Amino acid sequence: MLLAVCCFLAGCGLRTFLQLEAVRIDDGLEVWLGGGGNSVGVLHGRQAFLSDVKFADFGMRLRHDLEDTLRLKVSRVMLTHAHQDHAGSLALYPEVGAVLVHPNAKKRLLAQGERAPFVEVDGEIRLFLGEEEVRVLNLGSGHTDGDLVAYLPKRKWVVAGDLVNEDLEPRADQAYGGDVLVLAHTVQRILELDFTHLVPGHGQVMPRSKVEHFGDYLKQLEAGIRAEVTKGSDEDTAVRAVQLQGFDDIKTAFYVPSREGTTRAMFQSVKKETEMNSSKKETP
Repeated sequence: MLLAVCCFLAGCGLRTFLQLEAVRIDDGLEVWLGGGGNSVGVLHGRQAFLSDVKFADFGMRLRHDLEDTLRLKVSRVMLTHAHQDHAGSLALYPEVGAVLVHPNAKKRLLAQGERAPFVEVDGEIRLFLGEEEVRVLNLGSGHTDGDLVAYLPKRKWVVAGDLVNEDLEPRADQAYGGDVLVLAHTVQRILELDFTHLVPGHGQVMPRSKVEHFGDYLKQLEAGIRAEVTKGSDEDTAVRAVQLQGFDDIKTAFYVPSREGTTRAMFQSVKKETEMNSSKKETP
């Protein structure tokens, strides 16, 4: 009953989070939607590059699908960030050759007791997997302080983790160093890539137009909040004043904030940045 109530209140976001669906794109690419964070496998020969490993039973089902059903060895893993729904099943791959992570994500994983052949990515690493090139990129953070994306230039696909979630408000997890203003700027850098499809952290594969729409939402929200901060508005006044139109399709769920929550988080980040810049100018 509790799950049913949560699902209703979240607009069935819980179902999207927990339902696991394997989608074969072609012989070289498979996507596992749901079951925690979305996972992507680049399949080459009898090996696989895997982005995000899910958690709990979903992680075990993913490993079974890869190693027992598809008969593939997971040779490399990329973690988009350190949250358990994306990284919690890392121990299921004890023989993996490398686990690519942001340095901050590595620190958090080590603190959580995870041990693996971590390779830190603070810029870019290029992998050539058969005929497929995968670029693992640190374009910025925002969801946490340790986010990575994967770019497949031949296919023009991006794997973005929770920097982007389909039709959902952005989530900047402050406990993990997240910041919605930083996230907004990172999304703009993602949009600088030449891509047609994006695999979000949660939800269905998105066409570029949807990502552009999400980026416009964050850009307009930042601009509106900056105008209010410049006028000297307090947080409550700014939240009442900044009411964006045309973004009703971007909704909340049990794991992301409300529109008001996003607006308040943006105000706090912009206000903090403004005060820091002002303090720097006043320092002789």
